[in-house]
Amino acid sequence: MKKDNDYELVLLAQEGNEDAINALYKKYTPIIVKKSKNAILSTTLHGIEIDDIIQECFVGFDEAIKNFSQNDKATFYTFSMLCVERQLSNYVRMATRTKDKVLNEAINIDDATIKKIRSSIDIENDVIGQVYDKNMLIDVRKSLTSFEKNVLDMRLKGLSIDEIADKLNKDKKAIYNTFQRIKVKFKKICENDN
Repeated sequence: MKKDNDYELVLLAQEGNEDAINALYKKYTPIIVKKSKNAILSTTLHGIEIDDIIQECFVGFDEAIKNFSQNDKATFYTFSMLCVERQLSNYVRMATRTKDKVLNEAINIDDATIKKIRSSIDIENDVIGQVYDKNMLIDVRKSLTSFEKNVLDMRLKGLSIDEIADKLNKDKKAIYNTFQRIKVKFKKICENDN
């Protein structure tokens, strides 16, 4: 990996350049996925899924992009892998604690099930939920780049990743990566609200 290229890409990514962010994701995704697959071997008995591990690794990678300084003696590759491994380690430690056993063994609920549950809740609670969701969406939108907002808006209108990629004339993987960053930002807002 070219050290200078990473420095330039990270600097541009820190300034909000979507192409630089996507280039870094494209370059490092195979490494992050490999680390995730290695980690899943030690966590399968705890109900942790590979998608959760990959998402946590990307949280660490986002932190690396945001916090990397060229003044440090480490290369971006070394720094980012340290951030990814630290995030992954913290996640696995928290997820495998016995007090969280019930949560770890919970069943994933898809969007359709959530809508059914919401529709069965009384009107007052549903209105409160909509306000909470609306306020959370406003908070998240503040942290998004203009490209991320555009992708989120299209996704909220029901467009698939493929449809968004076609409309924006972007690679499907770039849209997927953008959506993963949006999900990470949503997760951070949810964690801060609790």
